[in-house]
Amino acid sequence: MINRRSLVALALLPALPVRAEQRSRYAFDQSIGRIGFSARHLGLFTSSGQFDRFQAVLLIDPANPANAAVDCLVETSEVSIPFPGATDLLRSEPYFDVARHPTARFQGQANGLTEAGGFPIAGNLVVRGITRPFRMTARLIERQGGVARFQAEGEMRRSEFGMVADRNIISDIIRLHVDVRIAV
Repeated sequence: MINRRSLVALALLPALPVRAEQRSRYAFDQSIGRIGFSARHLGLFTSSGQFDRFQAVLLIDPANPANAAVDCLVETSEVSIPFPGATDLLRSEPYFDVARHPTARFQGQANGLTEAGGFPIAGNLVVRGITRPFRMTARLIERQGGVARFQAEGEMRRSEFGMVADRNIISDIIRLHVDVRIAV
């Protein structure tokens, strides 16, 4: 559940910069979006999980998504992964350390298009109180009627955020995935 501190932090989110074109503000959470992750284990298989509670603000002109801005606050205690004991392990001190770091945050700004039609989003990712530059590539997947579907992906190194436990078992590279549908 989003605690009072998280709500205050979200309410105090800095105003995202607005460019000359008309951008609309969209707020979304787990009711219309998903933030997932995956990691390789022993180099043999992949496990996937998700964050069950988050709040995000997207500033975007759906006709020109290449200039979007996003600010997302995730409750790290609301992580889930379908393996016995794995959810508690991820909440523990060697990983998200949810007792001391109840939230993670990404703030980023898109700037242009890639050759493959995606738009890179560069910003800062804060996990366990550690801030690092982070890049994702987002895509407008489809637009039907008044609904637009966006997906974004990026890779982080968990060691850069102090998560170094189980290095011989779990890959350092964690893939993040975002999928959201918004009414436009």
